[in-house]
Amino acid sequence: MSAPDEGGASWPSKETNSVTASLTGLEEDADPIVERVSEFATEYPHLADQPLSETHGRKLRRIVTEADWGKEFVDPDHPLEDSFAVDSLRSRSAGTWLDAVHAFLRAHHEYSGMLARFEDRETGDEFDVPLVDAWGKEYSKKQYARARALQRQMSGGTRPSGGEAVPAWDDPVTTMLTLTASSVPDGQRLAPVDQMDAIHDAFSYGGVRDTLRNVMEYHLDLDSEQWGYWLQAEPHGMGTAADPEKDAGLNACYTHIHVGVYFDGAGFADLRPVASEFERVIDKHLEVCDPAGWSAHNYDAIDDYLQEDDGCISMNADVGNLGSYLAAYMGGYTEDLLDKPIEYIAWGAVYWSAARQRTTRSQTVNQAIRADRCEQRSENEESGQVDAHGERVRWDDGRGADVVCSCCGSPWTIDQARLDGPPEPDSALDDDLRWAAGAASPSPNPERERSLAERWPSADSAWTYGESPRKTLIRDRVQDYLDVHGGDVSLPAILARFNIDPAHREFVGEILNGEMEPDSEAFDRRSNDPAFGYELKAIVDRDGNEHQPGGGGVDMVSLELPITNVIQNTRLDNDLVQGEVFRNARTEVASHDPTTIAAGFIENGITEPEIVDRLLIVEDYHVSNPAMDRSEPRPCMFHPDQK
Repeated sequence: MSAPDEGGASWPSKETNSVTASLTGLEEDADPIVERVSEFATEYPHLADQPLSETHGRKLRRIVTEADWGKEFVDPDHPLEDSFAVDSLRSRSAGTWLDAVHAFLRAHHEYSGMLARFEDRETGDEFDVPLVDAWGKEYSKKQYARARALQRQMSGGTRPSGGEAVPAWDDPVTTMLTLTASSVPDGQRLAPVDQMDAIHDAFSYGGVRDTLRNVMEYHLDLDSEQWGYWLQAEPHGMGTAADPEKDAGLNACYTHIHVGVYFDGAGFADLRPVASEFERVIDKHLEVCDPAGWSAHNYDAIDDYLQEDDGCISMNADVGNLGSYLAAYMGGYTEDLLDKPIEYIAWGAVYWSAARQRTTRSQTVNQAIRADRCEQRSENEESGQVDAHGERVRWDDGRGADVVCSCCGSPWTIDQARLDGPPEPDSALDDDLRWAAGAASPSPNPERERSLAERWPSADSAWTYGESPRKTLIRDRVQDYLDVHGGDVSLPAILARFNIDPAHREFVGEILNGEMEPDSEAFDRRSNDPAFGYELKAIVDRDGNEHQPGGGGVDMVSLELPITNVIQNTRLDNDLVQGEVFRNARTEVASHDPTTIAAGFIENGITEPEIVDRLLIVEDYHVSNPAMDRSEPRPCMFHPDQK
């Protein structure tokens, strides 16, 4: 095999630490891209050469990684054949932050003018739809519209379609929680993707979101439909490069998140004790997010949560324009990406490179937004929807509420008592259940075997051939017997000879009757489908050239960092104290530098952390020195098998 084309030659190189060298490869780009990439290198030179991630196994877009390929010689299986060389991946590292900014802006610029060409299956007519990515002003405006829809559903207002929304809550309240993490914990600068992951993972997987749910539903005793959240990420230091009077700070261009919590405050006479409950969420974030520090989450310094605008907890009991309120936390919603502050562009490049969502909403919030859209569709004659939200309902067996709108599937504001339960099962199933419970004495007649199309109703087409491994074994044994002894044998005799379960008697009988091949079955609903709907025919670039639509998806690859993997998953990750030293038992090389020891193992072909830990010795000279306080090795330096 040969090293694949990584497609990364056109973006800035990081061959040296020189910012000038890092700006090579911009000659073919549009002027705005060159200007913004150069601005980042000039305003934040200490970040330009920072690798995006230093976490082994972290997936990034291929375009922002660099692969190191090496040749390996393979010995032939036959002594007369020659050995041959293959290219194998030695390592894959992340590109620099500057590389990501360049690739990000180029990808966004290439979207401009692109069209998706569709064909109406019924008429054959073609029409074009402009393509936009999630970083343009159109997307930001859509987010703004969703925020306004949420506001209407919570507190009422006039919809763009003309109708008046009935407020679902008596007294909507908003609490904004700000969660962040240091970019330089312990004085060591974190890669931007790793800092971002620490914050988001703490919320999604580390228990912060669960703590928020416990606060709302246990401590505040709210039902699940009486509260929701909207998480929005934002860069630190927005606009500081363009304003000399602002202090960018160490976290400029790095991320933090705002969690807007919305709830019905009608049941609370005083909101100040309610606001204090959110301290539990801040505490949990500090517990599970390693780079997070108290100085950025010091709620003790806040005198009044209802009067706070800039702290980690801020409560607002009267948000007149929720869209504008959220927009203030979304870095603006009117500018094109290339016109946004350089801090926003650098921050966006991190999320784009890692393909990470910067906005998430709770189920309740999404249900409210969907219900508002449903109402607008019913008020628009061209939509074809005549029923308002909730006029017709159905039972939903999925997670969450049971009774939902038939049009949009949202249970927002729908009385769950409108339906008593799921639709009644058919009579055949009733008979089966009564028979299984012993309510009826005779066994129900077995139903006919369902066809493949009936067993797989969601498929457009399918084909099956073959049989189960058990049936294949029976077929082979019976057929081998018939080949040797002939077909003069009874069905009971063959069942007894091979101890075959009588349940397979019909199957064995078919073999005795000469049926040699397993059955096949197929169906194709596409040939019967009416020619309605639309089909994506081509992607049209800005020059009018058509391209076949691809399979979609983002080309992501995992970072392969052998040395980092060894350090992070062995005792090499522990800081040494005075008197300790690492030693490689294989080479007898000793060093205080974990990278040196890890590299030695890698060079000897030892890459598995578990094996490295077995061969790693941590010598402690203080243990054998009576003049020292330490009489035994520190527990963290014991091999796991020794604990």
